[in-house]
Amino acid sequence: MDPVTASALAGVAAGFAIAMPLGAIGVLLLREGMLNGRRAAVAGAAGVATIDTLYCTAAIVAGAAAAPVIRSWGVWPRYLAGAVLVILGIQQLLALRKPRGEAAPTASTGRSAYLKFFGLTAINPATLIYFLALASALPDTGGPWGGIAFTVGAGLASLSWQLGLALVSSGAKAVLPERASTWLGVIGSAVVVVLGLGVAFSR
Repeated sequence: MDPVTASALAGVAAGFAIAMPLGAIGVLLLREGMLNGRRAAVAGAAGVATIDTLYCTAAIVAGAAAAPVIRSWGVWPRYLAGAVLVILGIQQLLALRKPRGEAAPTASTGRSAYLKFFGLTAINPATLIYFLALASALPDTGGPWGGIAFTVGAGLASLSWQLGLALVSSGAKAVLPERASTWLGVIGSAVVVVLGLGVAFSR
């Protein structure tokens, strides 16, 4: 197998490996689809995959040299990411308590959903460190084309997984009663709060 093809397949594996564990972002994406529908969820999925691709690109370009810099930031990025998730989860819980007659404050346009998930994924330094470590461990990547193939493979794998979550959750919205979707949204928001606390206080 030539190095470029091998790099592309390695990128696909890396993209799925970072995307498939269901963390706070995955829960939020499922919640987005169940409450706000397919358009918002698909846009959110694109936002997540965009950051994964950008971080993978940065890792290929910077290599292992940037990893110590990220680690030198200490616990503060983790605290920030955890605090944002906790605040977001609480805000969503409070918004879901609004009377039915009021306009739904949680409704998202495609643009706002994209920007929200783009930002939430961007503040997680673990994603960048993951790609830095993986990129530095790659053998012969086939030169610049191998690096591009790795990045494209990782980005497409991440996008396909996030789109799967978006389509499953928005499909559930179409068949579930409104009350059931709302309760799933409440559960999802509570899970985000718990995961945010876990991110902030994990060692």
